[in-house]
Amino acid sequence: MEFNRFIMQDIRSRSTSQSLVLLDEVGAGTNPLEGAALGMSLLESFADSGALLTIATTHHGELKSLKYSNHAFENACMEFDEVNLKPTYKILWGVPGRSNAINISEKLGLPSVVVSNARELYGAASAEINEVIIDMEKFKQDSQQLLYEAQHHLMLSRNLHKKLKLARRKIWEHRTEQRYRKMRQISEAASMARSMLHKKVRQLRAHATQPFRPVTAEKKQLSTSDRRFTAADKNGQSTANMSTSKAYMSDPLEGGILSNEIPTSSSGAISEEILVEFTNDWKRLKADIPKFKKRSALKSVIVINILGIAHLYA
Repeated sequence: MEFNRFIMQDIRSRSTSQSLVLLDEVGAGTNPLEGAALGMSLLESFADSGALLTIATTHHGELKSLKYSNHAFENACMEFDEVNLKPTYKILWGVPGRSNAINISEKLGLPSVVVSNARELYGAASAEINEVIIDMEKFKQDSQQLLYEAQHHLMLSRNLHKKLKLARRKIWEHRTEQRYRKMRQISEAASMARSMLHKKVRQLRAHATQPFRPVTAEKKQLSTSDRRFTAADKNGQSTANMSTSKAYMSDPLEGGILSNEIPTSSSGAISEEILVEFTNDWKRLKADIPKFKKRSALKSVIVINILGIAHLYA
């Protein structure tokens, strides 16, 4: 005991705010009451001296209640498997340890009379304290198990959340890609349609805005083998007879002259000239026909639009 006191005094004098103090069975080796009081005072002195951490093991019940009077202390115990009589080496924080000497002795075969007498001598109050400690240990174990389950479910929920975020991002990317693909298809179709429309408009404008070409003698030599026109007689009556075949509709040329080779009566050929005009601007052409006839001594004008529809103006 004297040696222990010397060691305790040396440890206390050397401990600093960076010290870890380990005490095994503090207050043992003497009267239990005195040992408990001495151990409690010694632990409080280490706490007051500023030691970083002091860990002490004890079987004194009085030291287990120290945490309830001084918040600088905390209880902890090693979990014990009473079935196999072995420690599980799991630390239960907040639960004071309890002695299992009587229970272990009973399971090791100590006579029941001795065990029963020991329990009676141990006292009802101490037994109640042990029962409270047992309940605390059970509560701590259940809390620890619930904590593990909560952590497991939290991990599962985090993984599920990550998967949901990944799925949502993939859905958004797929939807964006589909939208851009449709936009490209629509743009390509619109571009092709605009190209075709512009080409058609250029063709229409080329036919509609082509200037009038004066009649020349060379143009009077056009073949009339596939053309069948009937010119009006000199009284002003005129008719036009045209074949509906596609070949016939493509034969007349713009500005072409059909003259005396066209039989119109039994008296023979006529000298009237017929102008074939291709256009789609009917309003302009109808206004210009009198000018054409007066300027070029034309008797009749055949107008063919871009759809191949022929109109005769006598």
